[in-house]
Amino acid sequence: MLKLLLDRYRRKSQKFTRSDSGVSAVEFVLIAPIVFLLLGVIIETGLMLFTEITLQDATDAAARTIRTGKAQMTGLTAANLKTAICAEVGHLVSCSKVVVYVNSDGTFANLLADVPPYINIGPTTGGTTVSAPPCYNPGSPSSPAIIVATYDWYFTSYGISFWGNVAGNKARRLTAVTLFQNQPFPGTGPGTC
Repeated sequence: MLKLLLDRYRRKSQKFTRSDSGVSAVEFVLIAPIVFLLLGVIIETGLMLFTEITLQDATDAAARTIRTGKAQMTGLTAANLKTAICAEVGHLVSCSKVVVYVNSDGTFANLLADVPPYINIGPTTGGTTVSAPPCYNPGSPSSPAIIVATYDWYFTSYGISFWGNVAGNKARRLTAVTLFQNQPFPGTGPGTC
């Protein structure tokens, strides 16, 4: 009797260990969360980098306005310049979160010495912060100038905080920088910040 029960148990256990039904479902349950997490990180990283490139293109377009003297001769304000940058970027970013810094000086060395670290241009980062708009000095003819536009991208995907550099690694400060020398346009520009 005992031998019969043991034989029956062995046959059923062998049948169970050889059975492949349900293995795919178990493998999917184990692997799918990792695949979907990686897919989310890839998509969000792509969107973030696309937004940064678009912000750089918009900053370059705004720099052309300043470089040619159009901004100085028409009295373009900091708010108008920010609106122009936001119009170029489109619906990728919330315009209220974009910070634009424009400064000019007599030489490139002096200009670069005056510009704060890019991470400090934007909303509070826990340290010193340049308020919005931090500076708007498009400069005079033939003077070096710089435009820095920043936007804080808050992460939605889990596990992407290694990209973070502000807000306790919950966001990345996207930065667009354009450094140029104004053309010798007629007239003078505004003063200093």
